[in-house]
Amino acid sequence: MARPDRPNIVWLLTDHHVFAHHYFLPGPRPVLPTYERLAREGVAFTNAYAVCPLCTPARASMLTGVYPHRHEMVMNNGDCGSRLDFEPDARLFSHYMNDAGYRCGYFGKWHVGDERGPLDYGFEGWSQLGYGHPYWDDDYAAYLDELGLPQATVDVEWHFADPARIGKGIRLKDEPNWHQRMECAGRLTTPVETHEAYYLAHRASQWLECMAKDSDPFCLRVDVWGPHQPYWVAEPFAGTIEPRDIPEYPSFAHDLADRPEQHRRFAKSRREHSVAKTWEDWQPVVARSYEHATQVDAALGRVLDTLDRLGLADNTLVFYTADHGDAIGSHGGVFDKDSLMVEETERIPLAVRWQGRAPAGVQTRRLATHMDLVPTLLDAGGAQMPQPLDGRSLVPLVQHPHDTPWPDDLLCQHHGHGHPCLQRMVRCGPYKYVAHLDDLDELYDLRQDPYELRNCIADPSLADVRKDMQERLRRLTAECDDNAPDVQRLCQQLD
Repeated sequence: MARPDRPNIVWLLTDHHVFAHHYFLPGPRPVLPTYERLAREGVAFTNAYAVCPLCTPARASMLTGVYPHRHEMVMNNGDCGSRLDFEPDARLFSHYMNDAGYRCGYFGKWHVGDERGPLDYGFEGWSQLGYGHPYWDDDYAAYLDELGLPQATVDVEWHFADPARIGKGIRLKDEPNWHQRMECAGRLTTPVETHEAYYLAHRASQWLECMAKDSDPFCLRVDVWGPHQPYWVAEPFAGTIEPRDIPEYPSFAHDLADRPEQHRRFAKSRREHSVAKTWEDWQPVVARSYEHATQVDAALGRVLDTLDRLGLADNTLVFYTADHGDAIGSHGGVFDKDSLMVEETERIPLAVRWQGRAPAGVQTRRLATHMDLVPTLLDAGGAQMPQPLDGRSLVPLVQHPHDTPWPDDLLCQHHGHGHPCLQRMVRCGPYKYVAHLDDLDELYDLRQDPYELRNCIADPSLADVRKDMQERLRRLTAECDDNAPDVQRLCQQLD
């Protein structure tokens, strides 16, 4: 198998992960045994952020190692003039790993283009163009036949805005428009192995079995669709959380009076259209979202089990992270994410295990993004580092988490979700600053106010902090050539 100086690499990636602050609350919460195992056996980053809390921009950055403004896929699905596919001559991390002698596998959600998919960029494996819907796919049907499983069937218990979509015995294969079920929760009445995450884990494990017979090192990415809604939960996970035991989320009833207009507009729209008005209405949905996160995490654990069974774990560098978070039930009772750069959408799980090459059971508060994993795997694999590259290799930090020099600030971007909404976020120490073009800025002391209940942008006692964060924003945007006219106008607006 691969030489110790050229490790195998496995990257487990969840979608829309309910994490901050739900995972840390007292009482019922998501249980994440696979993430927790990797944190025990490796290094957990407790201040990890999505470079953009939106699928396509984040995923394109996790293939290129650059900010969304560089790859220009700044919104989902080509919205508002965003690039829909990569440039025809774009080189992703797979090209550089191929050049370094690695075989690259990709299984699961793509959502970074409708014309070209992973197989067009040097990957092996299975995926679909665009967002994808595996329950229609011929290979998914073949998987069911291999394991003797029925077609996935759900009892829809809840729809965000339309009770008419509730129903029993709905076969996901027969859905005329999968997007109609996006804002749903319910019970998967067929075996848990009919869930997409288990299908992907099975196919990825089969690929690993082939790689175990090969002399080339490999780099595998597994991109599950969950725990993004719809929250379809099967036995033994369904019913493990008692909804009435979930305490009201601290920002659920926030009136958002000190927030940007965009926040208030989004929350008002969500509340007006939602069938869930009170926390009691939300509790069953939140319970399903927690159970769904646990179910998806458990499916990814099967990939780790395969590494163990094949004797590959000792020489495999493993990442676990998400594309972004889930704002469910937070900040005035919202659902999904819109253009919010709140901790619930921005903070993500990130654990890195490298047995024999990095310490185990270490937590670090150093700031990182999932974009940093691209230079990390290129560094670990001895591949060429392309330029420009906005991410930083985590290799030295993972190997020496306590004494490696590391930047004390971090920049994240947002260009909007279905509508323009230019924002730039800076984290430094306990503080978080979000600049909004033509709207109210935000400043939070997360040490004192982790749930962002009080916007301190006008607090005179934090005037020096505000000025420092604004200067950092100007510097960080300049350093990564984030200088489009609207960004320049946003920086001028700071004055």
